[in-house]
Amino acid sequence: MNSTTELIFTVAGAVLTLLTVYGALKLDRKLFLYGVCLFSILPIIGESMAYNADKAPIHITVIFIFLAQFVLAFPNTIVYGQENAAATKLSTKIALAILLFNIGGAVFILCLTTAVPAQFGYYHIVIALAVAYLMFKRISTSGAAWLK
Repeated sequence: MNSTTELIFTVAGAVLTLLTVYGALKLDRKLFLYGVCLFSILPIIGESMAYNADKAPIHITVIFIFLAQFVLAFPNTIVYGQENAAATKLSTKIALAILLFNIGGAVFILCLTTAVPAQFGYYHIVIALAVAYLMFKRISTSGAAWLK
């Protein structure tokens, strides 16, 4: 990855990670989901560029993982509350999937490869922590709900 591309990805990743954290802290569902959804595009683009360079099959696997995250996090206008048990259970499973995708991304970047700059692994950790915060808040606080 050349320095210009790395700078663009670093700035975009930082902005989208901050958007995700801000949405989580403010319990703003749309901001949180937009942050995660748009952040998912960065690994897809980066791994596509890496695949074009060396044709390693791991890049295709990572592309599909973050394509799944993109689809799962894509915001919609449907609003549901705690009384909808099916939606609540499904949102918990989706949050767990996003948590695992980002923990896996962080492990891959920080422990298994040297081709990707470390800051991208840290972004995955921050997003995973934001999701974990929301999951903890939901479990520990009765009646915790999205504000928007």
